[in-house]
Amino acid sequence: MVKLWSELPAHRRKELLADVATLVWVVFWGRMVWLLYTFIAGFAEAGRTINEGGTNLTQAGRDLGGSLEGLPVVGEQVAGLIQGALAGAGQPLASFGTLIEGFVLAVAAALALLFALVMLVPWLSRYLPWRWSRVQTVRAAHRAIRQAPDIAEPQVQQILAMRAVTRLDYPTLLEFTPDPFGDWAAGRHDRLARAELASVGLNPT
Repeated sequence: MVKLWSELPAHRRKELLADVATLVWVVFWGRMVWLLYTFIAGFAEAGRTINEGGTNLTQAGRDLGGSLEGLPVVGEQVAGLIQGALAGAGQPLASFGTLIEGFVLAVAAALALLFALVMLVPWLSRYLPWRWSRVQTVRAAHRAIRQAPDIAEPQVQQILAMRAVTRLDYPTLLEFTPDPFGDWAAGRHDRLARAELASVGLNPT
């Protein structure tokens, strides 16, 4: 079974609380980022309206010119003149509208990305390394202590006690035994072994 949380209740509660808080934080600010983007991107409608107006003006010139081509003598000249005039006015409008739309969407994306970086990166840069380290530690400890040893349980406890005495700080050792050195010298390994197991998130059983 894949271990994602420590076995010790206190450690597991801390990890679950961090997981839930991170999920809530990411979902909340992710929604805020999306709302910011859609709000700013809504102003791109002005560019679309300008583009549509320019396109309609050009099309109106084509339609009007087409209807005037049937006039005797001057029909083709008048049609070409009208089409050219309205297209000359409509095409710049359409291009300007497209430019405005693209600019607004680019600004919306840039601001939303900046906002996301400001709100999410500091949190995730602390949470992800810490959480990954916790998962790696409990998985590796479970394999090394519970699955891999091909020796008797007293020998495993002795090794765990030795690691506890040589690796853990004094306040941590004193949480499990009032006399850590005396326990080690007398061969009382159980409390020191529990201290080592607790340090990697494993229950003593």
